[in-house]
Amino acid sequence: MKKNRLASDYPFDFELIGIVSSVKEYKLAWHLNQLPEFHLIKAEDVKIEFSDNKLIRVSNLKDENEFRQAFLLKNKLVTSNSSINQYLLPELQQFDYLFKLSSQTHENWAIEVNNMLKSIEIIDYSLVVDIEKIKMKDNLLF
Repeated sequence: MKKNRLASDYPFDFELIGIVSSVKEYKLAWHLNQLPEFHLIKAEDVKIEFSDNKLIRVSNLKDENEFRQAFLLKNKLVTSNSSINQYLLPELQQFDYLFKLSSQTHENWAIEVNNMLKSIEIIDYSLVVDIEKIKMKDNLLF
């Protein structure tokens, strides 16, 4: 029996930073807002519905203008149709937060931002993640 696999050709024109920090998201956002680069505000939760009636909600803080966007996403899901812990990106479950960045004016903006994150004492660890190596990167398209 031959199996076909649907391949998506969506443009992944963003960069991603994984953040390890045990603080609440509003406290992390406050610290990020102390950087001159950001003004994150609470936005509506991102809702992703799958064909098997599975629905997930992801907490979301964002900062955007006409040239760039920044989304601070909690990796552990707010709610899902399951009683077990679930993650927005299960292969990156070592990270508490995902910082999705896209810019029309900065190339390698994530590297610059990651260097700034190293000065924030409540962040235990941060890493620029290679998007191409993530299997479930479609979850970040919203």
